[in-house]
Amino acid sequence: MSKQPQQMLNLGELQLQLQQALALIENNNINKPDVALTDLRSFHNTESLLQRCEQVVQASQPQKPILRIIHHFACSGGTLISKCIAAQPNVFLLSELHPTTLLGFNSNKGTYTPRDIVTQALYSRIPDVDTLAETVFVQNVIETERHVRERGGYLVLRAHTHADYCTNAAVPEIDSLTRLLSPHFDIKHLVTVRNPIDSFLSLRQNGWVHFKPDSFDEYCGRLLKFLNAFSDEQIVKYEDFVEQPATVVKTCLQKLELPNVEHGLDYIDVFKVSGDSGRTGSEILIRPQRETTEIFREEIKKSEHYDKFLQFQKRIETI
Repeated sequence: MSKQPQQMLNLGELQLQLQQALALIENNNINKPDVALTDLRSFHNTESLLQRCEQVVQASQPQKPILRIIHHFACSGGTLISKCIAAQPNVFLLSELHPTTLLGFNSNKGTYTPRDIVTQALYSRIPDVDTLAETVFVQNVIETERHVRERGGYLVLRAHTHADYCTNAAVPEIDSLTRLLSPHFDIKHLVTVRNPIDSFLSLRQNGWVHFKPDSFDEYCGRLLKFLNAFSDEQIVKYEDFVEQPATVVKTCLQKLELPNVEHGLDYIDVFKVSGDSGRTGSEILIRPQRETTEIFREEIKKSEHYDKFLQFQKRIETI
């Protein structure tokens, strides 16, 4: 007897799926599979049959619009790379988006936000506000992408990855934007990564370590979990970017399926984005590494997750 699927449908559910698939086949003049509903009890290769049904249903679905998302940890050079993307023709970047984060929200002060329904919902204590926030967020992105596309533009979202992976909330298996928007879009991902030593020191200096324990190894573990959700082909290294900006930006645009102009990097200071708290000036140069204390150098030596990150970094090539 053939191996049973892990999640077996009962006969009624299977009949319903088959009826839906056969109706699609009938309507689209596709060659019908030689399977009768009355013969289901004697059909053993149920898993294969379900796969065929799923393929037929998927083939009938309308093509999803393309959406681009940039992901990176805070203080890792992501703002600068995002501004280079925003400098391309007809590209519109929405920066540091997350549907439910409370970072920066002051519950004791009613901030003036006349265009922000979700913030006002928080102030008014609407129940299940996270569910509302996710629904509003998805609909806003759907409408904004359509609006931009109909005017010949390309919408790019810069995810606020820090809110998913560097707070006291449980670290997710998949980031919030991908989880919510994948059903509605064909997403092109760009992930930028930097050696975590400098970025973690910047987090500490800025008071942005929002997780416990406040340790370098914990930070590297969270970084690895974030990176493991993506394929190597979706990732570029910040260190490669500062060495050869034009080459790496071209690679980023190819990954996002965006147009490229030769002198786009000349205009990056025209674009103002949130989170622009790092370097100043438009010149893209390698900066010296921050000074470290003996205590922090010991943290680095003892970090098992940092060793794993270095192994990961070796296999990522963007130039």
